[in-house]
Amino acid sequence: MAPDTPTACPIDSQEPQTNPVPANTPSTTGQTLRLDVDGMTCASCSARVERALRKLPGVQAASVNLATNQAEVTIDPQTATAQQLVDAVSAAGYTPLVAEATLDVEGMTCASCSGRVERALRKLPGVLAATVNLAVNRAQVRYLPAMLAPAALAQAVVAAGYGARPVEEGDTAAEDASARAHERSVAALRRDVVAAAVLALPVLLLSMLPMAWPALDAALLRAAPLPRFWEWVQFALTTAVLFGPGRRFFRTGLIAYRHLSPDMNSLVATGTGAAWAYSTLVLFAPHLFAAESRHVYFDSAAVVVAVILLGKYLEELAKGRASAAMHKLLGLQAKQATLLDAGGSEREVGIAALHLGDRVLVRPGERLPVDGLIVEGDSHVDESMLTGEPVPVHRKPGDRVVGGTVNAEGRLVIEATALGADSVLAQIVRLVESAQTGKLPVQRVADRVVAVFTPAVLLIAAASFAVWLGLTGDVSVALVAAVAVLVVACPCAMGLATPAAILVGSSRAAEMGMLFRKGEALEALSRIDTVLLDKTGTVTLGRPALTALHSALGDDEALRLAAALEADSEHPLARAVREAATARGLVIPTVQGFAAIPGYGVRGILDGHSLLLGARRLMQREGVALGEFVAQADALEARGQTAVYLAQDGACVAVLGIADPIKPEAAAVVQALHRRGLSVTLVTGDAQRTAQAVADALGIQQVHAEVLPQDKARIVADLQAQGRRVAFVGEGLNDGPALAQADVGLALASGTDVAIEAADVSLARGDLATLPTAIDTARHTLRTIHGNLFWAFAYNIVLIPLAAGVAAPWGVHLHPMLAGVAMGLSSVFVLGNSLRLKRLSPWSATHPSPTPPSTAITSLPPTT
Repeated sequence: MAPDTPTACPIDSQEPQTNPVPANTPSTTGQTLRLDVDGMTCASCSARVERALRKLPGVQAASVNLATNQAEVTIDPQTATAQQLVDAVSAAGYTPLVAEATLDVEGMTCASCSGRVERALRKLPGVLAATVNLAVNRAQVRYLPAMLAPAALAQAVVAAGYGARPVEEGDTAAEDASARAHERSVAALRRDVVAAAVLALPVLLLSMLPMAWPALDAALLRAAPLPRFWEWVQFALTTAVLFGPGRRFFRTGLIAYRHLSPDMNSLVATGTGAAWAYSTLVLFAPHLFAAESRHVYFDSAAVVVAVILLGKYLEELAKGRASAAMHKLLGLQAKQATLLDAGGSEREVGIAALHLGDRVLVRPGERLPVDGLIVEGDSHVDESMLTGEPVPVHRKPGDRVVGGTVNAEGRLVIEATALGADSVLAQIVRLVESAQTGKLPVQRVADRVVAVFTPAVLLIAAASFAVWLGLTGDVSVALVAAVAVLVVACPCAMGLATPAAILVGSSRAAEMGMLFRKGEALEALSRIDTVLLDKTGTVTLGRPALTALHSALGDDEALRLAAALEADSEHPLARAVREAATARGLVIPTVQGFAAIPGYGVRGILDGHSLLLGARRLMQREGVALGEFVAQADALEARGQTAVYLAQDGACVAVLGIADPIKPEAAAVVQALHRRGLSVTLVTGDAQRTAQAVADALGIQQVHAEVLPQDKARIVADLQAQGRRVAFVGEGLNDGPALAQADVGLALASGTDVAIEAADVSLARGDLATLPTAIDTARHTLRTIHGNLFWAFAYNIVLIPLAAGVAAPWGVHLHPMLAGVAMGLSSVFVLGNSLRLKRLSPWSATHPSPTPPSTAITSLPPTT
């Protein structure tokens, strides 16, 4: 936001650009931050920013340099934060420059890993916020560009023990590299699984033979060339498993211990390493142990590593399926384009070589490489990637088209109007990625648990070892219990519970034409109990037409005057008046002294006469008597038409009836919302009679009519004050304040206008029928998250005590091998449960919109 009065700084009030004597002497523990500030134009501006910063608790010194447009602030990091500095500069009327970066992170295996990456990023001075998504292996960071660069963020992640690289927005090459890296990772994991299985299977057979096939075991013992020969074989094979395929757990686990932040790798490495070390010691120095304790547990190490690797492999496959929709979106961007030069010759170029205004040729069956305007050709275009609607749409010269859509049959020449990060496809990808990277409030519980989970498991394992050693005096029994606890306890499922569901749910929503700007909107939309519907363009078609005209001047003269007043207005009602005048062949004159009166109408002067055109409240405000036109206007409004009055020199001379037909699906959508237990209210600036007629046709009980644009947000706030959770649905133009005020703002986008800033959700198809689908998607996603979290917590609550041996007196004990299987299946279950969201169907697909009731406004009398 620009400063309040950036050019109104008087010269005689100028203050020094910087203050060489800080208000407070910085302490030795102070942290110095720098931030770029936009909008400062003179020394008074910089002084104003300085004062705003110094007022903050914890700020020890603040200096603002006008020449560099940069503020340098020393803070007590225990009291003040970088975000508070940013907020203070914004509140002062200036724009602090904040950047966002996306990092691809490699090597994360569980929620403890993602938590450690988050903490490493948040520790950096200048980082405002950092969220890490385990399901997509990405970090989203907001930071001060005056302090940091993306490379520094990546370095902090590397220092924490993980791989990281910045991903540039719209960089399809980077996205392709990321996909290839994931494929290589899955291939390497597959090789490790096969190698571990081949090596661990003989260990498992040798350890099970005494119980499963005593005769064969005896034969093998007789054939052994050395005493305890087969135990030495187990040692060799298990060592190969742990330090071959299993090295990934030890390397990452040891790094986590070094950072005092143990994770799943630490638990697996500790458990299997303890079993291997104990067994190796028994093998090399049996005299150190009592006879009853001379058991080896190489199988508990080798088989557990193999099983956990198999579980991680299945988890990666499921994560790949979950992110398939995003990769599909990324793959829609054409890599090449046929450029037409000024002479009409064609040449193939890369997308990066195109510039705004270039003309490209698109042949039948090709993807459109750019957003643009059709200048030549006529065709049908498959826009299903944008709207979810499978039927191709007819496009002709002058129509806007979107890159990534498919030209069905005709030859098209398109003039580029948006490229790269500004294209609609890039906006869609950006919105979906933002939703998938964000964290829902419901995830905070899991994050708090995960923060203490691994240390708690280590303590439980140590306690189990101590208790069983004290009860039995047998080191091997105590070791089995401790290893089982370490192996079965895995925070993977808890870490994946929320992001996996958000990943699948938001991707499926995008496929159906719904774009969630942030993940929090999914949770908020699932909890709403009240829906406010704007009228024009939301429940109506947004194409109003003049349907009636009563005038004391004659129809053509009244229409000519009205069209002159509406000549420069883009309001839908104004367009209806102009179109009617043009259809009658009227010449529209130019008015003088034109002025728009928001929420009321317009005024102007023509041929020496003062004119007013607008709603009844405008006439009342200006003291214009309506006379005989009151009855005619009432009749129009009773039929659901909007009555617009024309006054000349203080006297009402005409009333115009304008109607906007209700969308065919609107009545069915309202019924669907009612069936979902939602209260539905119509909000409009139209007259009460008009609004009530529309509401009656749709089955809506609550109506707020004659509402000024700025008052829509107040209505939302009043309902929120009553404890209601409100969703506002508008067409995204003049509904910005209400969309922003609502718990969830949903904007019916036009198809090419998908990134409506004020809305939390963009319904890209512009179809009201996607509203029930959006609500269903949000509810199903949150229900899936709750189910995932329940099973992730229940799994640990039940199995950790079993592994510790609580039920051992009743003959129930969890062997480390079974613990490894259970740990792997827990993550696979959470991902599989989340993948069910891919089966969500659009509401309109299974509930076709019925014909509107007879009271709906579908046809109106001709102009009179």
